[in-house]
Amino acid sequence: MISIRSSYHPIDAAILWCGLAAYQDEILRVDASQPGCLRKHFPQWPSLQRHLECICDAIICGELPATYLGRPITSDHQVHHEYCSVRRADLVAWFLRNFPDQRPAFLFPPNLDHSECISLNAHLVQEAEIDASQRTIEKLRQELAATTEEMATLVSANRELSERLEACGIPSETSECMHNTLVGAVLEVTLGKSNSGQVQSIYPSQAALVEEITRRFPGVSGLSKSTLDRRFAEARRHFAQAFRA
Repeated sequence: MISIRSSYHPIDAAILWCGLAAYQDEILRVDASQPGCLRKHFPQWPSLQRHLECICDAIICGELPATYLGRPITSDHQVHHEYCSVRRADLVAWFLRNFPDQRPAFLFPPNLDHSECISLNAHLVQEAEIDASQRTIEKLRQELAATTEEMATLVSANRELSERLEACGIPSETSECMHNTLVGAVLEVTLGKSNSGQVQSIYPSQAALVEEITRRFPGVSGLSKSTLDRRFAEARRHFAQAFRA
């Protein structure tokens, strides 16, 4: 019975691929690093050299992930294949992609139930979808960072603009609201009644107050009847909202 291992050297994988486990010790006595050495010493097993070269070529071109003395092998590394190790899972995936009609017993035990396993194609599709999702997440993360930075810049610019407006005597939205609330409170006290119901002003209505202002200050900018009516109405509305809050 062939034991299941977590990784294999290329020569071990080639021997098991050929079904020559019984001759493994004999084969390993030969220096397989020399080109054509296995074919020379074991002409009765021509597939042994061919399978070893196939595995090594796959490692060199990057099709089959492998490690060399514990470190991952890249395509620009020149290494001795006898020191390489290939994970069992990578070997299985490589066989499924390149030799779908072959099922070496050391990688595909005949008694295993694969009915609930997903196919390689389904796995690759799922892996591609995960990679795409990760790229999308990273893109969104970058966009969020850029938007956050832009918002911070806008907030800073808005604060600076408000300070400039106040320095120029132009009220900001906040100060405008405060002014409206203040004017609304004055109008409420001036034109309203006391808690006992007594009238607190000599002006019976807002219209009378506006008329008196325009009479006393004719031609003053900002004190026209239309402006006063509009500003007083807005101030009383703001004050009513603030009072309810």
